[in-house]
Amino acid sequence: MDKQKIAVMMDWYLPGTKAGGPVRSVFSLVTLLKNDFDFYIVTTNLDLGINKPYSEIVPNTLILKEGVYYYYFDKAQLNSNSMQAVLSKINPGLIYINSFWSFNFSISLVYLKNKGLLTAPLLLAPRGMLGKGALGLKSFKKQLFLFFSKNLGWYKNVIFQATQSQEESDIRAKYKFSKILVAPNINAASAVQNISIKEKNTIKLFFLSRISPVKNLHFALEVLKLIPEKYTVSYDIFGNLESTEYWQVCEQIIATLPENVSVVYKKELQFNEVQDTICHYHFLFLPTLNENFGHSIVESLLCGCPAIISDQTPWTDLEINNAGFAIDLNAKQKFVSAIVSSAEMEQEDFLRSSRAAAKYIQKKIDLKQLHNQYKKLFNDIIKN
Repeated sequence: MDKQKIAVMMDWYLPGTKAGGPVRSVFSLVTLLKNDFDFYIVTTNLDLGINKPYSEIVPNTLILKEGVYYYYFDKAQLNSNSMQAVLSKINPGLIYINSFWSFNFSISLVYLKNKGLLTAPLLLAPRGMLGKGALGLKSFKKQLFLFFSKNLGWYKNVIFQATQSQEESDIRAKYKFSKILVAPNINAASAVQNISIKEKNTIKLFFLSRISPVKNLHFALEVLKLIPEKYTVSYDIFGNLESTEYWQVCEQIIATLPENVSVVYKKELQFNEVQDTICHYHFLFLPTLNENFGHSIVESLLCGCPAIISDQTPWTDLEINNAGFAIDLNAKQKFVSAIVSSAEMEQEDFLRSSRAAAKYIQKKIDLKQLHNQYKKLFNDIIKN
């Protein structure tokens, strides 16, 4: 029996990694389910913020690699007509959209569907883009689009996918009568033992995410300004410099930090470098404005690094599980207290928290259950 075809639509994909979580999510999903479905990744031949095409990729043609099909648009060919033609050629049973705001890979596809030019059902995963933190950025244009699209019934032919209950509420607040299915995000990484040594009153923190306002790095740096001088703190920053203007703001704060706090921008980590790198650290410090999942949080916990994060993620029960802290962004002093109490840990205390962090996330992520859940979700949408 032939496998059902799923066209996965997104602006950026491997070999690029600068778009962060959505790339990791789709990679994990396809890896988990490629024996059950024929996946066609439809994307561009550019990485986020990079104008130079991938040198090893032939654009505008279907490529089969390791059981997955790929179609990389170049800039000249990327338009609604070409998109419709490619999808007509693939003839998928399901079109899986992995963005809300992308014109070419989301909005134009909904337009084609509303015009009757796409027959396959559309499943749209907003990837956290309808959360309050995300909508606070460039909000006027976004609110205008949300207002008109709701009143015009723009998304009447779309099924939304939320990855957790808060995202479901965020979508429902904008599109009250839409069909929304809930299926958790996937991260297929495995647990790695933490190999860092913890000395009292010293802590090695790290940031692992895109460097953009929604990730709230400037807030993290402002918190570090308040750390008492008896504590020695290092904070290594890993991530794509998505906004040079925002990074300049962060650099200005870094220049004002006290002598007991050192901050270094390292580099962007490739997928295969993440866990081998972060298992040398003590805690993740990521006070993000919004995460519908947070791959860096999951991978940190899998590496035995407890997390100091905001409460704007699904991982709000860290503290009761001795796996870190999830703190209200209006309580800056609580972030300071979390770092101080973590810095005060000695090796034995840290090891207990490190083991608890790994245990916590392994209980939360059951890949076999997720495999069955997504298989059923995709098949039900295709059949109905």
